[in-house]
Amino acid sequence: MTHALATGFRIVAVVLGTLAASLQADDVPPFEQFHVYTAGQDNVHTYRIPAFLVTSKGTLLVFCEARKMSTRDVSPTDLVVKRSTDLGRVWSPLQTLVRGEGDDAMMNPCPVIDRATGKILLLLNNAKRRDVGRYLLVESSDDGVTWSEPRNIGIHITPRIDSFVFGPGIGIQMRSGRFVIPGYAGKWDGDHLSESYSRVLVSDDAGSSWSVGQPVSERGNESQVVELTAERLLLNWRNTTETRCRGTAISADGGMTWSKTVYDRALNECPCQASLIRYSGLASDGRSRILFSNPDSSGPRASIPARKQLTVRMSYDEGKTWPVKKLVSSGPAAYSGLAVLPDGRIGLVWEGGDAIYREGIRFARFTLEWLTDGTDR
Repeated sequence: MTHALATGFRIVAVVLGTLAASLQADDVPPFEQFHVYTAGQDNVHTYRIPAFLVTSKGTLLVFCEARKMSTRDVSPTDLVVKRSTDLGRVWSPLQTLVRGEGDDAMMNPCPVIDRATGKILLLLNNAKRRDVGRYLLVESSDDGVTWSEPRNIGIHITPRIDSFVFGPGIGIQMRSGRFVIPGYAGKWDGDHLSESYSRVLVSDDAGSSWSVGQPVSERGNESQVVELTAERLLLNWRNTTETRCRGTAISADGGMTWSKTVYDRALNECPCQASLIRYSGLASDGRSRILFSNPDSSGPRASIPARKQLTVRMSYDEGKTWPVKKLVSSGPAAYSGLAVLPDGRIGLVWEGGDAIYREGIRFARFTLEWLTDGTDR
């Protein structure tokens, strides 16, 4: 670990620790909810696939796909973002980061922060391309205000595997400095991927070059990753078998190889994308807490009607068990993203609505005390 990176992590830990310590139950409402994106606004038919990140300066960023003409996957789509500098109460106007020209579909946002510099990297797929132009990276060095032109990183991917789909969700930076971008890869079967297995991309030079890790042992696709103690990684993915719960595996070499798949029966799914983040406990910030969110329902493969009852769970033992479970929304709900807010509260974005989950992307912020019904704070 470089001195700059170590210092960056210490600064973030001190700031978050100080803010969290000053957060009292009487200071803020235990639970609040706001709208970020609404279907039909800004001439966009449907907003889907949120990715949620809190910058080093405490700004909230919610990326998503702006599907311009329909709800369909791989339809004409821009990659967009909104920012909030007041912990999610007010959101900026829509900002288009990568515009899909013609029928191009800019999809699967997966951002990561370089804690040493504060730079934000956003990886995304052009789902209409099968050459190296399929894999794009944009960057921001000013807290997400402005962004670079897309850089093609397919040269690091296509010589090794036939495809890679980012996230969707977020990437992480390990304490070692390594970027880890979760996702999945498969083989082209007509216009679709088949035989998909979750795996990760990694970078040890701040995103200049990338390497592809080995796949997990059982089929799956959309994945998220969290760092455990002893520089291990936990990968958690959407299951494409009939097991109806999440697949998991552990890596002791930074994502290059994975242990045998273990199905986590406590994390049932319909199936759907899920979010997985660490709240505390990796370094010197106290008790180990890992958060997980997804629709608390089960169903057969591609059981879209079962996507409802968005729930947040918490583990105190590095993801082995999930004793905390709290319903956030009883209505239709699908893809989601968790983040730790600068004041110690938990932020959550999700696709939700009253009748269908495609009505928009919502944001909630809540305290640890609310999540645990007063048993933890």
